[in-house]
Amino acid sequence: MLNEIIAIYAITDDLLKAIGHHEDSRREMSDAEIMTTALVAAMFFSGNHSAACNYMKDHNLIDKM
Repeated sequence: MLNEIIAIYAITDDLLKAIGHHEDSRREMSDAEIMTTALVAAMFFSGNHSAACNYMKDHNLIDKM
């Protein structure tokens, strides 16, 4: 699952850069990190966002989680 999450993040981040997406300067997490967490919740945790957040935090995948 870890390799899939890394791939999801890399693809999401690259797509956002490709379309010229600009992040808010006040953000603590990148939009790619937020989108990755939502996709991980849908794909691996039956849509349970809290479980996905806990997994990402426990495995230190996102710094500000």
